[in-house]
Amino acid sequence: MTAIEKSTGFLVVRTARSMKKALDTRLGEVGVTAAQQTVLSTLGRDDGLSLTEIGNRVFLDKPAITGLIDRLEQDQLVERRRSSTDRRVINIFLTPKGRSLLTRMEEISTQVDEAITGVLSPEELRVFRTCLTKLWESANGSPSDKV
Repeated sequence: MTAIEKSTGFLVVRTARSMKKALDTRLGEVGVTAAQQTVLSTLGRDDGLSLTEIGNRVFLDKPAITGLIDRLEQDQLVERRRSSTDRRVINIFLTPKGRSLLTRMEEISTQVDEAITGVLSPEELRVFRTCLTKLWESANGSPSDKV
């Protein structure tokens, strides 16, 4: 193993890619990707966000969010509406079809996560998630005292 292959960043990215691939495969059963599910879940918690707000919450830039929303709108899972307070702002809302997919997508996400993380004990998983949160906050200049 090379030094880069032993690095924490490499191991995290490699693991995240494998987990995303498994999630994409399963979410394909309901016609969405992991990235699309993240957007739909965000809207499920807080419907009517602007493109910028969605992008900030899911850590994607405006071109990436625009493409995702275009595809979700084409599949009739979301709809765009002009803001009533600022006509320049377009807010994104779940459609009934999009809302009906949320429960199934959450079930799939939980199943994939449990299948992959099942090799860890509950305590190991708790510690691992705490460590990942601390590393993310460190990489993004956030205090880790909230963990």
